[in-house]
Amino acid sequence: MLFGATLLLDRAGLIDGFYSMPFWPAIIITVGLVKLSHPRADGRREGGWWVFFGVWLLLNEMRIFRFRDSWPLFLVALGVAIVWKEFVRMPRAHERVE
Repeated sequence: MLFGATLLLDRAGLIDGFYSMPFWPAIIITVGLVKLSHPRADGRREGGWWVFFGVWLLLNEMRIFRFRDSWPLFLVALGVAIVWKEFVRMPRAHERVE
C-alpha cells in the first residue's frame, strides 16, 4: 500500500519520490529474492514475479527497456510460468498416480 500511495503521489506531482532514487526497483527485487529463499511448507517457492517485475522496472529506470517496447515480456513470462507450473506438477516416474 505504501508503494502504491508513493507512486500515486509521485505521478500526481505532489512529491518527488522516485526520481531521486533511480534504483528503487531493487527493493522489489530484494523482496522477491527473500521470498524465493524461504520455501513454503509444501516445498514450493514464491517470489519469481516480484523479481521479474523489479528487474523490468529497473531496466526501465536505466533506460535499457522502455515500458512501451517491453510489455510483451509479460506475455512471455506468463507463458513460462504456466509451463513451469505444469512441469512441476507432473508426477515423477517413481510416484504412483491413483
